[in-house]
Amino acid sequence: MGEIIFVILLIGGMLGVSALFKQWWLFKVFAVFFVCFGLIEWWAVSSTGYSVSQHFWSFSEVNPVGGWIVVGGMLVAWLALLWHFASKHLLRRK
Repeated sequence: MGEIIFVILLIGGMLGVSALFKQWWLFKVFAVFFVCFGLIEWWAVSSTGYSVSQHFWSFSEVNPVGGWIVVGGMLVAWLALLWHFASKHLLRRK
């Protein structure tokens, strides 16, 4: 059940919100992301029996420092993207 909620939140937060506000170019970016990620998930599971997440969890179990570095890098990248979107107009003082 947790995985279903995760996927609904991920897709709803990206595809749903961008469609709701008719941000079709952003919607296309997220759609391509999900298609690519889905293909990689399929490839990972079909060739190894484990999902991308399971591979990461296995890695972080034997290398917790590396796991935190990967998570930190992803956090920095997502925050940079959010800052990029928000800084031009949303965070500007009028």
